[in-house]
Amino acid sequence: MKREEGFIQTRGGKVWYEIVGDKNKTPLIVLHGGPGYPHDSLAPLENLANERKVIFYDQLGCGNSQKSDRSFWTVEYFVEELGEVVKSLRLKNFHLFGHSWGAGLAVAFALTKPKGLKSLILSDPYISTPHWEKSVARLLKELPKNMQDALKSEDFDSKEYKKASDEFYYRFLYRQKNLSVASLKAEFKMNIELYNYMWGPSEFNASGTLKKFDLSPRLSEIKAPVLLLCGRFDEATPESTEQFKNLLPNARIKVFEKSAHMPHWTEQKEYLATISKFLSST
Repeated sequence: MKREEGFIQTRGGKVWYEIVGDKNKTPLIVLHGGPGYPHDSLAPLENLANERKVIFYDQLGCGNSQKSDRSFWTVEYFVEELGEVVKSLRLKNFHLFGHSWGAGLAVAFALTKPKGLKSLILSDPYISTPHWEKSVARLLKELPKNMQDALKSEDFDSKEYKKASDEFYYRFLYRQKNLSVASLKAEFKMNIELYNYMWGPSEFNASGTLKKFDLSPRLSEIKAPVLLLCGRFDEATPESTEQFKNLLPNARIKVFEKSAHMPHWTEQKEYLATISKFLSST
């Protein structure tokens, strides 16, 4: 498989990218989650390069990209950065894939009405902090009472908090006993300071700059075809994802019945086939 990698100079610093494949169909740009959780965990999407170029990049401040100060850790900068990726790679047309926080970034970018955007794939989508917190609050009630209490205490260093947090992550994030090497690499390369600054130290309540982030009122402005993906046990719950679908003029949804927040690993074959079919129809 042909690979090309390099750096793009942005206002904030050098942003690393990799292009996998050399097919002529409209390329797919991949936006990772976090914020600050680099591209590595989305490695299964490389398989789509059998049909089209797949473009990965690490957002400034994490992964293989240049480290940066907090002044660039804003939604506005990351939207601008994506525009620089499109411009520098001379992409006349492109599809956009976003996972978790990457879905919110994809929506924010789409709302600028960029030329050449053919479709959006919003996987396990974080688009609204109020929606996210409401979903997580409901999922927390499925844990044993002692674990709920431990998580509400936000005593991040206690054994009880760690045990409860691990249980929540297993049920509603990974749904895997053992993480892939690629996911472990992303964990190692993650910029936790960036994550804490924009979201906060607790998965369950936003205390960072994204506390009031909510693009759901503007979803009706997106006219491009949209594919929404989530797991049955996802912290980006099927219920909230369905609500987003109903706000979009041209959207469809697929729920993966055995998965949580990582269906690209837990139901990889069906996940990739669903994306491939959608891209071929748009």
